[in-house]
Amino acid sequence: MPFIDSKFSNTDNELANFAKALALPVRVAIIRLIIANGNSITKENFHTIPFNHETINKHIAELKNLGIIKATGYKGNIKYGVDDCLFSQMANRFAVLFSGTNNWAANLED
Repeated sequence: MPFIDSKFSNTDNELANFAKALALPVRVAIIRLIIANGNSITKENFHTIPFNHETINKHIAELKNLGIIKATGYKGNIKYGVDDCLFSQMANRFAVLFSGTNNWAANLED
């Protein structure tokens, strides 16, 4: 993922870029649908998302360009899946970030 600003750590930049990439509900719906279908889905399966096809295709392409989803197969038989490694890495980084706020909130209650 591209870096936002070199004044911040690579981890902070990557986490911010990942959050920005998923900041739109249509993109979250795309990711959720892929995961719900065993991490392998065809483009036709995206028609259940309540957006027009052009919008969905645009966001699939952007998520693919960002490396969040991967396409396999050949023309007419392409399947999409979430990059497990990237998603696990980002989920762990978010967990670490948010675990700090939980500890901070617990200290406020004391």
